[in-house]
Amino acid sequence: MAERPLPPTYRVVTAEDNPMIRELLRQQLAELGHQVVGEACDGQEVVDLVARQCPDVVVIDWGLPVQDGLAATARILQTAPTAVVVLSAYLAGGDPELEARNAGAHAFLAKPYLIEELDEALEQAIRRFTRSKKARDTM
Repeated sequence: MAERPLPPTYRVVTAEDNPMIRELLRQQLAELGHQVVGEACDGQEVVDLVARQCPDVVVIDWGLPVQDGLAATARILQTAPTAVVVLSAYLAGGDPELEARNAGAHAFLAKPYLIEELDEALEQAIRRFTRSKKARDTM
């Protein structure tokens, strides 16, 4: 009987201003087998942290202080291109997933979410980032 391949593991930076949610996110990522290599509590801090840590993916809360998650996403893509998942409870009006994608995010995850949805969002962000990187590299 052939063994199933292990799922990929990623180096992740998180950005969440609520300490309880930040800790829960860290625990969930660890449970999924990922390594949290940095945690930020505001938008400027996450931009700096991503540039220093060069993670595989970053999970950013939309409602960060100093610089919101969408502005931080745009800066990350300019300064240290990385796969980005935007996380938010903000769902009133408009299309938050479209807004996140327009800011450059590779995946959107609405709070509250299931741990399986977090894992799917990471996979989606990595796939989309890799595809867009390949397209840029062939230009």
